[in-house]
Amino acid sequence: MSLNWDNNLATGINSIDNQHKELFDRINLLLVAMKNGKGKNAVIKTLNFLEEYVIKHFDEEEEIQKKNNYPKYNIQHKQHEEFKTELKELRKVFEVTGISAIFVINVQQKMSNWWRGHIKDLDKDLGKFLIENHK
Repeated sequence: MSLNWDNNLATGINSIDNQHKELFDRINLLLVAMKNGKGKNAVIKTLNFLEEYVIKHFDEEEEIQKKNNYPKYNIQHKQHEEFKTELKELRKVFEVTGISAIFVINVQQKMSNWWRGHIKDLDKDLGKFLIENHK
């Protein structure tokens, strides 16, 4: 079960969609590394990148929201902070337990459910808001 991008997830804002695609690619690299039994260093390297990229993506997305007075900014920000916390928790679990089948499945489900839900519920709404308010 990989995290696949499809046009149903497109927000209509190219910069946001491109970052989402990159995030999906990186999450898939993490999942593949864990499934293929890559060394702990390879998994940590991917986690490091993912944590940095998520912060960059969320910061840029939130800056767009603030500039455009997006009414659901507070909801977006709260979800972004929750995801960053979740990612840190996954890292802690990984550092203690290492790679196990249960850990890989847990990461897959959490990442897939969170990203698909967040994009479909909030990011698509943001895209619609930005498009409608810039015509």
